[in-house]
Amino acid sequence: MLARKLRVTVIVVLTLGNVIVHGQSGRWRHPVPRTRDGQVQQQEPDVISLEATEVLVPVTVRNRYGRPIPGLTKDDFILYEDGVRQEITGFDTESVPAAIVMLIDVSGSVRTEINNIRLSALTLIDQLRPQDRACIIQFNDRVRVIQDWTSDKLRLQRALMTLPATGATAFYNALYTAAEKLSRVKGRRTIIAFTDGVDTYRGQVPQTRGRREKPMPPKSPAEAFEAIRRAEASVYVISKTRAIRDYLIGRRAPSFLRPIDPRDPYIQYYLQALDRAEQWLAMLAERTGGEIYFPRNQSELKDVYSDIAEELNTQYVLRYVPKNTNFDGRFRRIRVVTGNPAYIARAREGYYAVRR
Repeated sequence: MLARKLRVTVIVVLTLGNVIVHGQSGRWRHPVPRTRDGQVQQQEPDVISLEATEVLVPVTVRNRYGRPIPGLTKDDFILYEDGVRQEITGFDTESVPAAIVMLIDVSGSVRTEINNIRLSALTLIDQLRPQDRACIIQFNDRVRVIQDWTSDKLRLQRALMTLPATGATAFYNALYTAAEKLSRVKGRRTIIAFTDGVDTYRGQVPQTRGRREKPMPPKSPAEAFEAIRRAEASVYVISKTRAIRDYLIGRRAPSFLRPIDPRDPYIQYYLQALDRAEQWLAMLAERTGGEIYFPRNQSELKDVYSDIAEELNTQYVLRYVPKNTNFDGRFRRIRVVTGNPAYIARAREGYYAVRR
């Protein structure tokens, strides 16, 4: 036993130069060690490999008119961490797979939209690449994974067609669950959330078949945002806030569908809740490198999914090893710019360093 421990110690010392990247999002394993003739060098189970952080940063570049800019190279980008310029060591445009959580609100507030949600989401599924994976999470009083990770478009399509529309809205719990799912996979991590953003969950679930499920404790907006930030995920929000607001104030609904009095105190309260939700959703998208959309009808909704799919398929992925080697677990801010002032580069605001 003593000899075995000594052997392991020697191997650790001899492999200090081997760098293996931390397995969470934005962190990739370097090629495994090989012998001189190109064969994979087998490692003993007792070998302990040291880790160093290589950060993966998906970047969207658009012009002033909102159109994606293709054809850029690594030399077109400048990347800063906490104000210090970093050396970009890796650059990809197509090879990095996407892991996408489709987070769909099926509460009573979107009952009239559920068919549009299904049909429009199919547009995004159709444009997934073979190397991409997606899972579908629905939420109302409960948060449920109705289709786990898969590249099978048919399975994703079938799952979409089972969506109900009833109950309260556990939006923050759903975001937290999506972040947990993404934290276990590699690649570009993305959440696409269809919701009005108004969380009405209070920690209770309806009784089913004589038994009551154990409720998931309500998550706060801060807890949901922190989970997403730690998962290093980008969030794209398809917000129904403006469409619902238009209906509540009678701006778009036909006259025979206007039983609602905008002066009603409850309606005024809900309009204020929509305003707060819209501000929070916009913040969430901006700070994670995503985008927020406000479709008002089926045609606009379909265009939104097409736009998101196009953006994900034209993203640039930058990688770098931070110059700051202090593994303190603190949050580090990222800023990406291009050499052309007419281009707008968008990326998440930062990441948490590995703690040692």
